[in-house]
Amino acid sequence: MKTRIIVVAVVSLILVGCATPDVSKDFSLSPDSKTGLLIGSVKFHGRYSAYRVYFKGLDNKDKGYFEAGGNDAFASYFFTRGSDFHDPEGKLQVTELTPGEYEINSWGVQSGVAHLSQTQPFSIKFKIKPGKATYIGSFIFTVTNSTMAVVTGTKVDFVDAFDEDVKVLPRLFPNLSMTDIYRGVEPGFKKENIGGASSLYVDLAALLLPARAAPVSR
Repeated sequence: MKTRIIVVAVVSLILVGCATPDVSKDFSLSPDSKTGLLIGSVKFHGRYSAYRVYFKGLDNKDKGYFEAGGNDAFASYFFTRGSDFHDPEGKLQVTELTPGEYEINSWGVQSGVAHLSQTQPFSIKFKIKPGKATYIGSFIFTVTNSTMAVVTGTKVDFVDAFDEDVKVLPRLFPNLSMTDIYRGVEPGFKKENIGGASSLYVDLAALLLPARAAPVSR
C-alpha cells in the first residue's frame, strides 16, 4: 500500500505541468470583476528544491500548484535574491481564479531525482469570490533529512502569516489594496505537520541513464 501512495504522488508531480502563474505586477481588482484572487505563500527552511502545494476546484475544473524554489541546481545559487522573504525563503502567491469552492489536499517536493509527498490525507478548503481577494495562509516546509544536495525528508506546517505576507504585497503588487483582502484563516492559526511524514521516491531510471559516449576520433 505504501508503494502505491508513493507512485501516485510521483505521477501527480509529473502531470501537473507548470506552476500556476501569478497575476501581473500592475494587476488591480475591480468590484465588477468576474474572477477573484487567491493570496498565500509557500516558504522553506533548508536546501533549495521545488516545494509545491496543490489545489483543485470542487465546483469547477481549475487546478494547479504553487511553488517556492525550483528543481534547477544552477538557479539555487541565485534564489536568495529572487525570494520574496528572507527567513525562511519563499514566494508570495497572488493568483487569479474562477469564483467557487476550492480545496488544498496535497503537497510535494521535487529535489533532483528525489520526489517527496505526504503520507496522510488532509483538506484545507477556501472560497474565491468575484472581485475579492482571499488570503489562505502560509505553507512552511522544513527539511528534516537530506543526502548531499538532495532533500530526502520534510515536514509541512500551515500557519496564519497574514502580517508577514501582506507586508511584501505593496512592493510586488502595488495596485492591490489590503482593504480588499478577506482573511480565510483565523488570526494566529497554526497546524503542524499537515499530511504527516513524507514518503520518498527516488527515480532510479534517471540515475541509471547511460552517459552519452564521446565520439571516437579516427
